[in-house]
Amino acid sequence: MGRPCTQTLGDARFLEEKAQKLMIEALFKTLDDELGKLFALTKKAKETAGKAQVACKGGQVPALSRQLQGCSSVLSEALSQVETVRQALEQTQQVLERTSLEELASEVGERVGQPWLPTESPHVFVAFPALVRFSREGVRIDRKLLRSQRPSAIAEKILRARMTKGKETNPEVVLERIWKAAKIAAGYLRKSSAELPRSLQVPARDVFEVLHLNNPDYTEVEFTRHLYLLDRNGTNHVEGYRLIFSASTGTRSGRYYRIRDEAGVEHAYYLLEFEKL
Repeated sequence: MGRPCTQTLGDARFLEEKAQKLMIEALFKTLDDELGKLFALTKKAKETAGKAQVACKGGQVPALSRQLQGCSSVLSEALSQVETVRQALEQTQQVLERTSLEELASEVGERVGQPWLPTESPHVFVAFPALVRFSREGVRIDRKLLRSQRPSAIAEKILRARMTKGKETNPEVVLERIWKAAKIAAGYLRKSSAELPRSLQVPARDVFEVLHLNNPDYTEVEFTRHLYLLDRNGTNHVEGYRLIFSASTGTRSGRYYRIRDEAGVEHAYYLLEFEKL
């Protein structure tokens, strides 16, 4: 007799958790609906006022009186609807004040779909190839700050960023940048490709430190995203060399960068090896 009850409680808990996950978007949807009603009323009021103008120009006093009465009634209804919208807004604001960044990120992730890759920061995700950071200031998609708290609006911008091939997500540009940093880290900055050894091995951390020195805003999360971008995309040829990733040595020393893909498989990067073709 006890098992069906436990199952029912479990189902109720599941539904409650699901409702919580969708609560933010649902509140905005309610605002959409109420604002739609308000818009319809204001449109009706405008139409009624227009008819009153026509009646006035035609000198039709009884018709003018009827239209003004109708306009008054619609405006009164519109004012009441404004209050309904205000109440819906207050409810939304109260929920948003209690909503954590993790909860917002979770709801956005459900709408973005895979790949939605977690990083070592609970507020940073890779929506391949875009990098998404959640903060109280807003949501930063790559370098662009979006001041939105609506999951569907954020997801739409992220999906659009996925389709845009900018400098941050162009594998050729990223590879060229990493190749130059690797040569600097290895002490070969002023050497031509012909003067370089057949194999150039540089720890990923050394490459990151060069990139970070040139741009203090460049983070380890961005660097990991760029390594994963090259690994996943397969872009690995630069100036007669081929990039090969290695994590075997670094995983023992702990000096490596890692990211989990949509299948939960961890990709770890320690050593960047450039092998002459």
